Amino acid sequence: MAQVAHIGASGCQGDEAALACARGQQLALARVRNVRDLGGYTYRAEDGSQGETAFGVFLRGPSLRRLGSRDFEVLRGYGQGLKCVVDLRSDFEARHWPDPYASGRDGVTYVHVPMLDRLHAKGIRDAIPDRMSTVYKSLLDNDAQSIHGVMEAIDRYGSGGCTLFHCRVGKDRTGVIAMLLLGLAGVSDADILEDFAATQRYIGRGTGVQRVALSIATLRRAPRSLFEAVPVEMEQTLDYLHERYGSARAYLEDCAQVPASVLDRIARRLRVGG
Repeated sequence: MAQVAHIGASGCQGDEAALACARGQQLALARVRNVRDLGGYTYRAEDGSQGETAFGVFLRGPSLRRLGSRDFEVLRGYGQGLKCVVDLRSDFEARHWPDPYASGRDGVTYVHVPMLDRLHAKGIRDAIPDRMSTVYKSLLDNDAQSIHGVMEAIDRYGSGGCTLFHCRVGKDRTGVIAMLLLGLAGVSDADILEDFAATQRYIGRGTGVQRVALSIATLRRAPRSLFEAVPVEMEQTLDYLHERYGSARAYLEDCAQVPASVLDRIARRLRVGG
């Protein structure tokens, strides 16, 4: 029986899917798009060593509620097997659209760490942001406790297998966590932006219609970045991270108060696997 914890399309196919996906490529899941591996990005560590981030350690994605039987099978066999799912959605989202792993399916540990909880509980119509970089910066400044919970969860429950972290679409909350993980490993800002931009390839269908519908409902023009992965939004967030906090590691250690030993283990896994 798995532990369940709560804290506050093209794709790779065949034998390749059991171990690794091409950089920025989504997994070949039948019913869920935009599940991608953080592997394949060049890093430069603090000691000057270089390499590529490991496949089969961290997956980023959207809501998993549409996963089918074949999709569960793919995730069971991915790398050393899916071991931990970290759900970044709000309490409202998780309650109304339960994660299929919340019941302990396939021995996977499910951890719920709500991010942007108040915004998603009220509904986006009540608080449309001017642009998504504003939201990303707010996550860094005001949601450090949740980010701490994410890092503790993936360190405690994900070792020896694969961790999948997700929100609803796999763009915003997921994008900020991916930015921090890749930055912690020593991946360049340019490659972090490439990872973020890849999201648009897989969520592009229907986003224009959603934007128009929200604009009509709220009688104001919804920003494009609310529904699309616009690289400049993440670029501005990275600039803000460096200007205010110094680096991803400095932010995680000093602001989110994640122990150095935890960060060392996470960085090591992302760099060498395991």
